[in-house]
Amino acid sequence: MTAIATATALLAKREALELAKAELEVAEQAFKQDLARSGASFIVVDGVKVAVVKGERPNYSVDVLKELVSDKVFKTVTKPAVDGKKFKSAVEVGLIKADVAEAVTTVTPYEQIRVTELKGAGSDSVTAEKVA
Repeated sequence: MTAIATATALLAKREALELAKAELEVAEQAFKQDLARSGASFIVVDGVKVAVVKGERPNYSVDVLKELVSDKVFKTVTKPAVDGKKFKSAVEVGLIKADVAEAVTTVTPYEQIRVTELKGAGSDSVTAEKVA
């Protein structure tokens, strides 16, 4: 293949990928709505479990944290950004007070679709579990 042919193929694949991403986003939104309407917490199709997972991602204010804790604690819980695991651990053991943690933490809710292949599930099966 020539460089022109491979570049053309590359551009076509990039365009197809962008289209597929847009179509996937539409399909994910439709699935979330349909699953919510059904009252199920997940669906199993052909041995593959598809569920909507909700959670939260905390963000920490490094500038505010630096003002509210000692340099030693700050260095312990930070890299170029706050290390979430170390920060949480420092809060749990009392190195960082709860009010300080609250002042520097912003929680961003998120939701994602999780697809899990299930062992032993038959093909052509459709299962739904109701949300409690």
